[in-house]
Amino acid sequence: MRMRKAFARVLALIAATALSACASPKAPPPNAGDCTTIRVWSNGWHVNLAMRAEHFGADHPVRALFPDARHFLVGWGERGFYMAEDASFWQGVAAALPPGPAVMQVIAHDAPVEETIWRGSEVLTVAISERGADNLAASIGRYIRTDENGAPIVLSQGRIANESAFVAARGNFHLFNMCNHWAAKRLQTAGVPVSARISFTAPGLMKAVRRKTSAECSDLANISEDPSY
Repeated sequence: MRMRKAFARVLALIAATALSACASPKAPPPNAGDCTTIRVWSNGWHVNLAMRAEHFGADHPVRALFPDARHFLVGWGERGFYMAEDASFWQGVAAALPPGPAVMQVIAHDAPVEETIWRGSEVLTVAISERGADNLAASIGRYIRTDENGAPIVLSQGRIANESAFVAARGNFHLFNMCNHWAAKRLQTAGVPVSARISFTAPGLMKAVRRKTSAECSDLANISEDPSY
């Protein structure tokens, strides 16, 4: 009985992986005729993704939250720790041990969030293809839980009054699926050649992004071909 249950779980995981792959065709690398940019934000321990409104479809859950915003900054994490006003070190340890529910914070503004109302310690511009941007937006959307009407489930206001929200998110947070793993996996859907497996820390992920990508569409000739990631 136990073996049958374990086998069923493996089959379910394989099926889920296959469905995910089908939902997001592999993104080609950017080139001179097919290029747009996103930004990767870090405060030294947590990585968020910054995208323009044009990257999201009009019916995307992110746009439903803030339909008039032109710029978004999105992050994913453990619900209790991420939403806590002043989370302690031990809360962080506790969040990483048993799998726990996730939450997503969406911050919106009429100017780049990462330059105006929510500055990070490091922000990298990353060139990706249009398919990469579509994949990334779709992947973010799949992680937002919605109600029976298709609207995002808002749990509370986010860190910025009137311009942010914490929304219920899919996925479980644990030691091997933390916020930076999540960000790395989303970047992979966009065609960014980083490894989610080794992205435990924000500095490690940011270093990989710096090494493996071009900062601007005009710099495409400088993209590394190093296959080590």
